Amino acid sequence: MPYLALHAIRRSHPFAPSGAALSRSARSLAVAALLAAPPAAPSPALSAAPGPTLAVEDTMRTEVPEVLVRAPRVTLDEILDRVARGEARRDSLLRDVAFTATLRVVRDPDGAKGPQLIEERVSRVYRKKPGKVRTVNLRTWRLKPSKRMDAEVSFSSGTEEEIVNFAFRPEARRDFRYRIVGRDLLGDHLIYRIAFEPRSLLGATDPGGLVWVDTRDFVIVRQELDFSRSPAPLFIKGIDRAVIERQEVDGHWVLRRLLMRAHFTVPVPRFGRALDMAVQFDDYAINQGIADTVFAKAVRP
Repeated sequence: MPYLALHAIRRSHPFAPSGAALSRSARSLAVAALLAAPPAAPSPALSAAPGPTLAVEDTMRTEVPEVLVRAPRVTLDEILDRVARGEARRDSLLRDVAFTATLRVVRDPDGAKGPQLIEERVSRVYRKKPGKVRTVNLRTWRLKPSKRMDAEVSFSSGTEEEIVNFAFRPEARRDFRYRIVGRDLLGDHLIYRIAFEPRSLLGATDPGGLVWVDTRDFVIVRQELDFSRSPAPLFIKGIDRAVIERQEVDGHWVLRRLLMRAHFTVPVPRFGRALDMAVQFDDYAINQGIADTVFAKAVRP
């Protein structure tokens, strides 16, 4: 910019010196004379219209016409029927399942001292149809040992994962109301977001919530639960939120993690006024042929 400014001074004022050497006083006189002189009329070739200069896109001269697609939209009842069939098919494809479950409990997540991990438990769970289940404890850590107030998650022998689809089973349709709240395109397939709530709020402890349904298999891949009423009001003040997620392993949809935060009506000696509980599911082995001896009770010597 200094060279351009001096070059403009030399061209527009006759007293501006030429050459590369230009003293500070000469520059000051030249600038003062330039500012005092009336502005020269711009050249017609360099004249520009007043206002900002706008760029005009001239590389595309074509227009894409709008296309109106007429097709029947799938009704909510049909979607619910497909979800019920998809969940049943998911369960029917599982003969035996083994996985590792990691439970973590955090005390007072909103407390003044901050969250504090008080328990961690790692278990290996084996399931086999029909009706076989075994849980093997791999590791347990507690901040303070306690025999009365331990967090524990028990696993049933079934693989239908009712904790995810309890509101979308055929027999539950009469107990809940449903509505579609969104349709999202993910890659080459569609995700439905469906909200549900109990039909009767009188004394009901069933939660409502929101599910994400993958239309490739019509299974529930994520669920957020909303407890408008406490399942145990004398002990639990409320459950703020519960989230359950699934993952696809070897073509099968199985649990990935469970998150929950609960507040108590009175402070609990070990947990305080609230707790966060998280269960992580990983290291799956699906349809590998678990031997029946795995489920045999150990004989004490």
